[in-house]
This record gives sequence, structure tokens and C-alpha cells, in this order.
Amino acid sequence: MFSGQCQHALAHRNGESPGVSEGRVVVVGAGMAGLVAALLLASRGVPVTLLERAAGPGGKLRTATVAGRAIDAGPTVLTLRPVLEEIFAEAGASLAAAVTLRPAELLARHAWSERQRLDLFADRQRSAEAIGAFAGAGEARGYLRFCADAGRIFRTLEHGFIRAAKPSLPGLIGGTALGELRRIRPFTTLWAALGDYFADPRLRQLFGRYATYCGSSPFLAPATLMLVAHVEQEGVWLVEGGMHRLATALADLAAARGAELRYGAEVEAILVQSGRACGVR
Repeated sequence: MFSGQCQHALAHRNGESPGVSEGRVVVVGAGMAGLVAALLLASRGVPVTLLERAAGPGGKLRTATVAGRAIDAGPTVLTLRPVLEEIFAEAGASLAAAVTLRPAELLARHAWSERQRLDLFADRQRSAEAIGAFAGAGEARGYLRFCADAGRIFRTLEHGFIRAAKPSLPGLIGGTALGELRRIRPFTTLWAALGDYFADPRLRQLFGRYATYCGSSPFLAPATLMLVAHVEQEGVWLVEGGMHRLATALADLAAARGAELRYGAEVEAILVQSGRACGVR
């Protein structure tokens, strides 16, 4: 929040009148985190200003123009739809009314050569059959065990860590039985864990990609990232008009709830007074 003293010091330094009133929350960045923060604050009646250096909202949910057509240049699909539905509902709106979502039946298409190809589907059994045809019945059984364990890992971490306001190891330990924590294999690498399910190196390579989703290496990241497989099987959605449409919908709703959105406004520094943030330049 801005304090009066900090605000006037900022105005004096820049030789201009302060542009944000005292007691207003400032959110820096109109990516998904900033948009959701601004929306929920505004929905709760908190005065909020959202500052974004780009010309519009979205952050990584950006588009690129190719041959005159706008295409997604960041994330291309939506998962964990219920989380966004809860956010829109808290703001008194509906996700389904704001954007058009289509479920994806084909999750991914993989190719190692012209003849070595494997599709994975939203339907788990269909994927298992495809894996069986590609690499044998044993690998299909391994895939089903992998899916079951991925689901268990997700359920173990969902409330104590994934959805926690301040996720931490002590908080996770406090709300989870130690036996369950051991079974999510936090000290085993994803690559090592995949060897328990798949003998075919191509399948280990394929499912090792879950670590790369967050910029990690399957040789270093923990086996807990198997949970991404469960997230995908719970539903992958395509946003009609592209993922950027989701960012636009959040921005429009935040503005409708009273948030002030400023684009082309790059924040150079966060001002601190008495050990607390009190403004931005």
C-alpha cells in the first residue's frame, strides 16, 4: 500500500503530483498472477491499481502474428479448470460466460521417426491401448500404475501444498501423514522413478517432459512432478480465440470490479520505508 509520506516523497522526487492515492494496493505485472490478485482484491472492495509495462495484459499468455494470424506464443492449453472457475465465482462471474472452452481429446502427439509415433489421449484407457500397441502390453500396464501413483501424489499435495496460501514444508508435514509423504518420493528423481514403470527408454523420455514444464531437468527434479500426468487426465482445455483471451477476460472483469489497469507503465523500483513497501516508482 502507499503511505502518505512515501507518496509525497515520490512526487517530490519526480517533480509531479502523486498518481496513486494513499491506502491503495499496487500490483506489479499483468500476468496471470497479477491479474488474479488485482481481480480478487477489487472484488473484495480493496482499491487496487495494476501496473504493466506491456501494452496489454497476459504476460506469458501472449500472441505472435504469423502470416497475418495471431497464434499463442506461450501456453497453449488450460488445465486445472476448477481453480479458475472458483476465481471467477468469487468475483461474482462465470468462467464459462467469459470464455469458450473446448475439451481436448488428443493431449499430445510424439514422434521419434517417420514410423515411431505415439498419441496420448484424455481417456486413460485409450492411451494405455496406444502405448500397448507402441511398446507392448507390459508398458501399458506400467502406464496405468504410473497414472494411479500420479493421482495419489496430486491428492496428497493438493490442499497442504498446491492450494496453500503460503506453501511450505512445515505446513505440508503438519497436514499430511508421514507415510503419505514418503510415498510421493520427494527424494527420488523423476527419471529414476520412471524406470519403475517403463522399460522402454522412449517412454521414460516422453514422461520425463513433465519436469521441463517448469524449466527443470528430469535427472534432477523430484518424482513428485509425476502429478502433472494426473492434472492432464483431469482435463485439458482449449480456449476459443487463444489463451490470451483468458487474460483479457480477467483484465476486463478486474476493471469492471473497480481495479485501475495501467498499461505502458513500467515499474523501476519498489519504494521501502521502515522495512515495508510503501510505493513504487
